[in-house]
Amino acid sequence: MTVEPGDFPSGDTAGFMNVIVLADSAETAQAKVEAYFATFAWHVIQTESSRALDPDFIADNDEFADMIERARTHPNPIICGTFHSYKTN
Repeated sequence: MTVEPGDFPSGDTAGFMNVIVLADSAETAQAKVEAYFATFAWHVIQTESSRALDPDFIADNDEFADMIERARTHPNPIICGTFHSYKTN
C-alpha cells in the first residue's frame, strides 16, 4: 500500500500489513479495506492473499493470533497488523 509522505517518521511511503476483515466474499473484503484506508489517503496497491479463515484456525504468530481474537469479538472488524514500511526507488 502507499501512504502519505510524513505519515511515518521514516519518511517511507510504501509498505504492507496483515488485515482481517469480516466479509461475505474476497471482493467485499477488498472493497471494505480500500474504503477504510482511503479515509487516511492511503491506497491498496496489491492484495497478496485473501481467504476465509476456518473458525477453529489457530495462528502460530502471536500478532496474528491476537488479530484473529479481536476480530472474533467485534461485530464488523477491520483489524490491522504492524505496518512494515520500505523505501521505493
